[in-house]
Amino acid sequence: MFFCQKINTQGIKIVYNANAFMWGRAGMSDKYSLTRFLNCIYGYTFFNALLFLEPVYAVFMQAHGVSDFGISVLLMLWSGGVLLTQLPVAHIARRFGAKNVMLFGMVIKAVAIIMWLLWPCLPVFAIGMLMWGVQGAIYNVVSEDVLYDEVCARSDTMSYERVLSRRKNIDAIGAALSSAGSLLMFFGYEWVTALSVLAMIGGMITVMRMHLIQEYSGITNNAGAISKSIKNAVGVMCASPSVIVMLVITVLVTNFSYLDDYLSLIGFGIGIPVQFIGIVPFFMMLCQVLGQSYAHKFTWVRPMWLYVMILVVGVLFAVFAMNYNAYGLVALGVAYAICACLKILLFARFQNMLPPRNRMEMLSFFSIADQTSYLFMSLIIGLGATLGSWRDSIAIMAVLLVALGLWAIVFGRSRASNYCNRCTICDDVPSTTIRPCGCDII
Repeated sequence: MFFCQKINTQGIKIVYNANAFMWGRAGMSDKYSLTRFLNCIYGYTFFNALLFLEPVYAVFMQAHGVSDFGISVLLMLWSGGVLLTQLPVAHIARRFGAKNVMLFGMVIKAVAIIMWLLWPCLPVFAIGMLMWGVQGAIYNVVSEDVLYDEVCARSDTMSYERVLSRRKNIDAIGAALSSAGSLLMFFGYEWVTALSVLAMIGGMITVMRMHLIQEYSGITNNAGAISKSIKNAVGVMCASPSVIVMLVITVLVTNFSYLDDYLSLIGFGIGIPVQFIGIVPFFMMLCQVLGQSYAHKFTWVRPMWLYVMILVVGVLFAVFAMNYNAYGLVALGVAYAICACLKILLFARFQNMLPPRNRMEMLSFFSIADQTSYLFMSLIIGLGATLGSWRDSIAIMAVLLVALGLWAIVFGRSRASNYCNRCTICDDVPSTTIRPCGCDII
């Protein structure tokens, strides 16, 4: 086995496994085949979402003396852990390898779960939440970077949007199966913990079976490496306003339409009996899966029409706010399906804009913006519900979506075509391609 190296202007040494390309993609060994990689990344996604602890950990914490306010603080610690480690994790992944960092993330998530069982007290819960936040940052930044680059490196024909759609659906399936955690409480919290840890071990196995064609093998100049990579990423964004516009649109569409944490409360508010409240999130999940499944078929759609659909989603939210009953859920379901499709198409176009040498840092900025926007929207929804009802919160979200759609149509249209093809690098050497094949690796 031999490797070819390329040192970019940041001093980051990118190593390509040349054996994977010796005979061309058609002759690529099974070890480095696209199918095997996708099976591994899908498995990693599934086991990351399959957390049986999810529906019961808050109840467990309260049973051990944590107050309602304490639960809110712990959730803020998780979000803080994500925000604080977004940018450093990109540097760490380049220093020690993306695969090793992904494996480390699953390990600390499993350790946090075990710690909660052995020492159930507030300080340990807080440490565990911070550890979950670190793993969340790794998942948001490193795995997204690996997915995009490895799909591009292995295939000329496979649509990234199709891969992303499948990954989102697998994530939804894992999250749906996690709801069984409440039923496992009949056997005790120990069983819930054990099965959650087993799921994390499953994630570790899929990561270890993953073979990357493109890997970062170290940083040749450690002095100020993090600040330098951040400055370079900021420079790319400042030099490419279209990147900033697409980041803003994608993040705001994601969060202005996010009601997942409140669907049960909305179901109760429109008069659905408590015993059947679970129908509402299940119906919305089905609508999301439908939208995600067909997103790749709309890659040809012009950006202008995507922005118009944001406007349509806002109108559908307004329809549900005006018809706040079980029948109005149909409008919300259609909005959820359209949004699921929009999120994939917009995020894929954002990925297409990013130069590979700065992809991790720019994904870190994206994730920071996403978390900040989520906190802002949580505050808005909470205030709307406190001052009026969940119906008022949905009406506020409808206004925000309509305003975003109009803004995107006016300001995003002129920059819609200014994004890079996913096969090229916005680098000092325009002829260099993302895919380490042919003359690029010889």
